[in-house]
This record gives sequence, structure tokens and C-alpha cells, in this order.
Amino acid sequence: MDLVALGYSYSRIIHDYYVKNWKDETGSSKLTIARRAVLSYDKNTSIQKNVDPVFKVPEDSADLEDSAKQWAHQIDKFFSPYETVKLPYSFGDYLVMALDEEYRKQCLIELDRKRRTIIGDVTPADGDMLLSLQNTIKETSEAIQYLVGLAPGGLTDDTDHDLLRGRQELMEAINAMQIGLGQLDHELSNRDIEIID
Repeated sequence: MDLVALGYSYSRIIHDYYVKNWKDETGSSKLTIARRAVLSYDKNTSIQKNVDPVFKVPEDSADLEDSAKQWAHQIDKFFSPYETVKLPYSFGDYLVMALDEEYRKQCLIELDRKRRTIIGDVTPADGDMLLSLQNTIKETSEAIQYLVGLAPGGLTDDTDHDLLRGRQELMEAINAMQIGLGQLDHELSNRDIEIID
């Protein structure tokens, strides 16, 4: 059964791989995954004013274990159907990147399949150019902002996590542009205008 095609949400896909990871006897614990995700999130968002107070990193590293328990509890509450807790914008990306490699790769594949399923549902003839433009602006802005952080010193000093995230941001920007390009090509085709690349 193809659960992605049946409408699994992004958060459900992330949840399933997150649970598989910490339930695996050889996988990292729930606290370890939460710690990785929050520390990475804090590192990349600490210059912003809107870092979620629940994910505040303690100044004393001796308090890190207690904080990790609180963070893991907050993540559990987000995934619970009985709670109305929201995670900060884009935190799901950090949670995916905090998974052990084998689960992270599988999760990214499922998320990409989900994205492609959604994109595939909208044909160029049915697309809304204004929505495409807004999405392109959003995705390219996020990609540029992230890549600016990678640029100083080249790429050799960046972590695997940083490079994978940068690649993901670029792919999302490229896909957003391809949707708009498909809509323009469709309209040009309707007008019998030959497109020469």
C-alpha cells in the first residue's frame, strides 16, 4: 500500500521515521535526536528574535540533559493527536536531519515522493501563476538565505548536515521555478509559439 499516495502528511512521514529511529535497538535515543535537532535549530536561528522559548538552549551544559527531556516531550506533544502544540517554522527539517543516517535518507526519499505527488496533482493548465510566483519567491529566498550562511570559507568547512540542507533548499527552489516554467510553456504552447531552449 502506498501511504504517501494515500495522503500521508509531511509531519506523519517525519513522525514515523523519528519513532522508528529511536525504537531501533541500534538507533539513537529520543533524547539524542531531540538534542541534535534543537542544538542545530538554535545554531541556525539564534541570531533571530523568534527562537521558540521551549527550545531555549541552557547556558550551563550541565543542564543540557534536562533540557533534552523537555525538548523531546515537546516534540512528542506536537505529534500527539490529542494536543494542539505547534513546532517552530521549519523545525521539521532539523528533526529529519537529526535522525541517524539510514532513517534520515529513507525519510528524505519519502518526503520527496510526497512532494512529487503533490506537484504531480497540479497540471500546468490548472496552475495559478500568482501562487507559483509566491511559492518561487518563498523557496528561492529560503535557499539564498541558507546558502549565504554556507558561503564564507567555501563548502569544505561545512558539516554534512549543512550541505544536505543546502541541497534540499536549492532543490525546493528549482522545483518551484519548474512549476512556473511549466505554466508559461503551457500558455505559449496554447498560442502556437515555438519554444527554443
